[in-house]
Amino acid sequence: MKKSVFNLFVFMFLFALTACDNDDCSCDDEIYGKWEAKEFMSIESVLYVKNNDYNPVIEFKNDGSYHLGLDVNTCFGDFDLEENQVLSISDAGCTEACCDSDFSQKFTSMLPQVSGYEIETSTLILEVEGWGWIELARVSE
Repeated sequence: MKKSVFNLFVFMFLFALTACDNDDCSCDDEIYGKWEAKEFMSIESVLYVKNNDYNPVIEFKNDGSYHLGLDVNTCFGDFDLEENQVLSISDAGCTEACCDSDFSQKFTSMLPQVSGYEIETSTLILEVEGWGWIELARVSE
């Protein structure tokens, strides 16, 4: 009996370690947490300057909602993860104080145009077809 329980625990441990080692694995939960928008990778990216070098922070929550902290305003919305790293993000509903940077405004307006994503270590790439991508760095899980 003890050997069977031990073998079961060893099997479960090995399964947990190897569950997402292959490229075909959809480890969607990696996107959850807070991400800081660092830069746009697009021809027009130089047009969108930051206020005091502030980077917007987006938090993807397990319930399919997101929270976005801009220079001044905050925003909320929903997102949907699909197979093959397809990501759909709804338009953001934002407070309307004043003065978000051009970078923050462009980041907010690009979210609904995101078509997919990639995660490499602590970097999240949000892909925008026909435009480029947005690079974000993990702040927390």
